[in-house]
Amino acid sequence: MKKIYVVIAVALLLPAMIFANGGKETSASSGKNTELTIMGSWAGDTASAASYREKFQEISDADNGIHLTQEMISDETQYYNKLRTRFATGEYADIFEDYGASRDYDYVKSGVLVNLKPYLDADPEWKDSFVSGVFDDWIYDDYPDAIYGIPHDFYVVGLYYNKAIFDEVGVSAPTTIEEFENCCDKLLAAGYIPMTLGEKDNYRAGHLLNNLVLKSYGKGFVTKLGNREIAYDSPEMMKLFQMIYDWNQKGYFGPNAINKDSNMEKSDFHARKTAMHFDGTWYLSAAKTSEILNDIHFVAFPTINPEYSGSWQGGNNGGLSVVNSGDQQKIDKAVEVIKQVCNSDFQKQQQILNGGGVYPIKFESDPSTVMPLSVEVSNAMATAKEFCTDIQNYDINTKMLDTVRAALQGLFVGKTPKQCAAEIMSVVNAE
Repeated sequence: MKKIYVVIAVALLLPAMIFANGGKETSASSGKNTELTIMGSWAGDTASAASYREKFQEISDADNGIHLTQEMISDETQYYNKLRTRFATGEYADIFEDYGASRDYDYVKSGVLVNLKPYLDADPEWKDSFVSGVFDDWIYDDYPDAIYGIPHDFYVVGLYYNKAIFDEVGVSAPTTIEEFENCCDKLLAAGYIPMTLGEKDNYRAGHLLNNLVLKSYGKGFVTKLGNREIAYDSPEMMKLFQMIYDWNQKGYFGPNAINKDSNMEKSDFHARKTAMHFDGTWYLSAAKTSEILNDIHFVAFPTINPEYSGSWQGGNNGGLSVVNSGDQQKIDKAVEVIKQVCNSDFQKQQQILNGGGVYPIKFESDPSTVMPLSVEVSNAMATAKEFCTDIQNYDINTKMLDTVRAALQGLFVGKTPKQCAAEIMSVVNAE
């Protein structure tokens, strides 16, 4: 059962990269169009992100009674700071992107979100097109007959590696943590950085911790950590904080991880400065356009405890929710917008643009459009026995994701594992 600790987080408004429709006659002046705003993360320069923006612009330009303003922010921290500020001040976007689970429960409990289950039930073909279980992060124990978000993406996280470099150094794709450390040591000795970790974007160490937890203790441990049966300063967690600290000290992540972001991390891999790249399936679109594509291969994150080798970070990678404005026409039009991107035709287009990937909606793939690397990812993913998103998404405290990521960042600027755990526990003890 999900237990939720309600905290409304208010953050400073940071600069954003905004895409807005300009010059189109609004409903205020014409009386024809319903004005809607959508907030999302599709501000990047990838083909997939561009296709989302183009689709939203197409919706706005169509003769459908909708004028859609896009507010797109590529940086995750900036996006969530702005989203929280909007909710704290009541300046809601009509549609917004998020991950559900505890991150959206505050909004659900305060009545801000629309229950989308009636729309799904009214359109069985649409509802049945989704993969089983993908709505789980928007279903809450307190509201069992409601669904508060529609997924648009699915993901898994693993280890991409440059086989040409591996062959040169004489190492194989690591399947266990011992093999991984041995591989890193040999790469360092040969003059290669094993893998940059762009910890300037603090979700990077957050994702690393997710995988260390899952491969060590499995998804059941995540629930116990989230409901306080196990503490963040327990021996089990201290072992993992120490592992991250030690790997950084040894140089596995390069000389200055804290000053590199996720884009620089990818650039290092593509420039053959690093031999491995730890990332999710969203990386496939970047790999597709890389000069080293033919050398890139994929392996599951290395196993720590064989009992949990099938425990993967993965699952829902974002969905769209509708804010309850009290205006039924706006709500209905907002759902129309969502249905135009959360459907098999548009998601199939995403697979073609990304050269593969995994998706929350069922459709028949075209083998001619899926690159071999994506097939490797799919084949590896087939060995998974359970998926778990960010482990803090299952926490009773909705502040825990930011708390843990900030504390982990300290491991890269001189703080010890003990200090990292103490920083997290100071928030836990204040609950």
